[in-house]
Amino acid sequence: MDTEELIRKCKAISIRDGHERKLLLRGGTQGQGGRRMANSLVGKVLLARSIHTEGIKTALAQAWRTIKEVKVESLGNNIFLFKFGLETDKKKVMAGGPWHFDRSLIVLKEPSGIGNIRKEEFTHAAFWVQIHNLPIVCMDRENVQKLGELIGEVMEVETDEDGECIGSYARIRISIKITKPLEKMVFLELDDNDEVELPVLYERLPDFCFCCGTIGHQFKECALYEGQSKENLPYGVYMRALSKAEKTRINRGRDKWNWRGEQQNHGFTEQESQRRS
Repeated sequence: MDTEELIRKCKAISIRDGHERKLLLRGGTQGQGGRRMANSLVGKVLLARSIHTEGIKTALAQAWRTIKEVKVESLGNNIFLFKFGLETDKKKVMAGGPWHFDRSLIVLKEPSGIGNIRKEEFTHAAFWVQIHNLPIVCMDRENVQKLGELIGEVMEVETDEDGECIGSYARIRISIKITKPLEKMVFLELDDNDEVELPVLYERLPDFCFCCGTIGHQFKECALYEGQSKENLPYGVYMRALSKAEKTRINRGRDKWNWRGEQQNHGFTEQESQRRS
């Protein structure tokens, strides 16, 4: 039985002695409880099936690679409390997201108020977003910031030392409301009433619905799905972009294979080349 159902049932039972037992909580965010709040994150995994605590603990230990072990406790309904031993570990995890479990998004946030889980809203997640086809005249922090604000709350704009965003795309960290459809494109309106289409791609994008564009379910589970083929749905895998880390791993792999090929072309095996070096 989940917490909401338990509270509903308890409220339905009449209290015979005519009053409720209450404890007055003073200084709710101070003392040991306040320290626990400050060192913790709460997270909800957007997955229909129930998740075992040990499973997510093991998976995230490998992904996060914190200096100190993170304590993980289930709070019910696929919501978990993550208690950090170091503030730097907590900051690293928040900056490194979004994080996934079984290809489903983990919505992480700092607990608010006194940490009443029933009142926590797991509605926003931060993504690195790429805006493509940007005209040269817009390749600066100010314009990219304004474009990012069409998508969500801008947290950071990646620039060079001159404050410019020159490249094949602009890269912005944005807090996105995940209960709304993902933006596929934003537009620049020009003085002559023409417009420029700017495709939007998302790094580390988890499973999402190709039918309605929201994160948290897949298209076959969507109320709007009418049996169309995957290719005819309005959203798709093309909205996923490689992150910097993923590009680095791919390039390292290519360099390794190129190195092996060069050594073989010169008649050396990898072991022989290492002995010669």
